[in-house]
This record gives sequence, C-alpha cells and structure tokens, in this order.
Amino acid sequence: MAGYRANPTKKISGLNVLKLYDYQKSTVLDLTTCEKTSIKMEKSNVLQFLPADGNKISASPSVTEPKIKFYFSVNATLIQASDYKKVGAILDTKIKAIIDDLGLHNGFYC
Repeated sequence: MAGYRANPTKKISGLNVLKLYDYQKSTVLDLTTCEKTSIKMEKSNVLQFLPADGNKISASPSVTEPKIKFYFSVNATLIQASDYKKVGAILDTKIKAIIDDLGLHNGFYC
C-alpha cells in the first residue's frame, strides 16, 4: 500500500487515472493537475483509482493475510436484455485488462 501511495499508478488498461482517493489520508489526488483536496470520511486503509472510463479499482490490505485485495467496478451500457451476454463479455475483458495491467496474475479470478 505504501508503494501505491508513494508512486500511484497513472494508467490502467491504457487509460489515464484521473483521481486517487486515499481514505487513510482523507485526501483525493487529482492526477491530471496534482491538486490534493481533503475528504471527510471515516479513515480506512483503502486506495481507490478512478480511470477516465468511469471504472473504479480499489485496493485494501487483507486483515487476515499478508496481501492486498483488489476490487473492480466496471461498467458498460446495456441497451436491451438480449445483449446481456455480449455486454458481460465486454465487462470480463475490462477486468482481465486491469488484472494484466496491474500484474495481478497470482490472484484468483474466474
């Protein structure tokens, strides 16, 4: 977590990371302007990266094991129900690209 704080990831899946929320420091860093602002939330050892496409990647250390857990929130437009499988495949591709970009291949993803 210290490494991500000291040297935040600036690109994920080829997209610029626009903001880095640091809930432990109660700050938001705008990576396009380097401006830092404060946020008022309960402190927690969580970092949240917001790339330009509106997705969210959150990182938090495990409380039971010596590892960092990552959580992905990806999005795509679903215009009609019949496109569900196609859009699901797009979302899976986005998640796999994030995993590749961050080098998280030692984890579990299905």
